[in-house]
Formats: sequence, structure tokens, C-alpha cells
Amino acid sequence: MKTNGWETDLLNLYFTNVDVANVGDAAGLQNSVAAGSLYLSLHTAYPGETGVQNTSEATYTGYLRKAVARTVAEWTVTGNAITTDNANSFPACTGGSDTLWFAGIGRQSAGATELDYIVPLGTEQGEATGANTGDLFTLPGHTMVNTDRVAIFALPKTALPAGPTEGTIYWVVGVSGITFQISTTQGGGAVALTTDGSALVFKMTSLAVSNGITPQIAAGAITIREE
Repeated sequence: MKTNGWETDLLNLYFTNVDVANVGDAAGLQNSVAAGSLYLSLHTAYPGETGVQNTSEATYTGYLRKAVARTVAEWTVTGNAITTDNANSFPACTGGSDTLWFAGIGRQSAGATELDYIVPLGTEQGEATGANTGDLFTLPGHTMVNTDRVAIFALPKTALPAGPTEGTIYWVVGVSGITFQISTTQGGGAVALTTDGSALVFKMTSLAVSNGITPQIAAGAITIREE
């Protein structure tokens, strides 16, 4: 378990090129002489924790990753979270189409290079419990309605309910107060939860890209927490 201070240090080193003192010696983990950039990518599906940066990456004509400088002008660290300060636009689509559900952050402008962070495009709803009985997720305070799109992710040291697949985009069905179900089709039957478990829930919002569209991620829409 990392402390809040160490989480802040790691985020500052990676995103804003600020050294971490007193690791090894007083100079510590050093910032780079040239801060350089990180590279945002767009993805049509969840790359997964074993994925690289071109796993399920956008393929529309004209697509390139977006360079974002490692400076405080681009990223704000608050406690254990990092947020983008500015809108980030990708090249306009000149052919083909993509429906994009995830952003990625890595270190190279192209290729099967290391993917450091995966960011769902949507709004975090919180931590839900999933029950085998009734195939229900329970999440007080959620804002989802039937026909919303949703994805679930594993929480540290807990197991997802068996049945759904992490990062898959589902439809929300069966909303009743603080409970809901998920389905592979709009208005369809609920995915069976064959065991109980817990999940981090995101209400997902896709970027639909076709000819002439310039995809953009709004300022503040990317938030990452170190845990």
C-alpha cells in the first residue's frame, strides 16, 4: 500500500518531470534533462493490463497519437490524482470510422510500445457490489438509466463477479433505485453473475469518429489516480 505522499511524488515525476528527493541519495530519482512528452492514444476497446499502446488502437485515416508535454501547464497533480489541464485534439478523420471508448497514455508516438495508463472515456460511478442472486449490481448514488453504456473494472484485492468481462462495454438494464443489471444488447437479458463480487463502475461515453470529425478529449476529462 503506497502512502498519499509517495503517490503524489510518482505522479509528479512521470507527468510533470519533478524529481523525487532522497531515493538512493539526496538527489533521488531525477527529472529528465529534456522533459519531453507523453503520448495520448485512442482505443476502440479495453487494451487490458497486458496490452501495449497499439492494442485496439484507433485506425481511422489520419489518426496519430497526441503529444502532451510533461509540464505543469498540461497536467495538475492533486493528492493521488492527475488531471489534464487542456483540451487535447487528435487529427481529423479523412476516411474510415471508429467508435472510441478508451484513451491510453504511453511514451512513444507510434507502434507496439509500452502502455502506462488506460483511461475509460466516461464518468466514474463508484464501487458496486454484484450479487449472484438476481444478477444485480448495487451502487448507491449512481446516475445511470436504462440504455446507458457501462464498463466494470476490478478493484485492488477484490474479485469481479464471475460472468461479465472486465472492460467490455455493456448496456445498462433493469435499473431500480440503487440497483441495476448489465446486458450485451440494448434492452436485453441480464448478464448472469455466477459469483458475488465487487467492481469499479464507469458510465461510458464514446467518441464516434467518421469523415471530417476531429476527436477531442475535453480539459479535465482525463483523471488518473495512483492507488
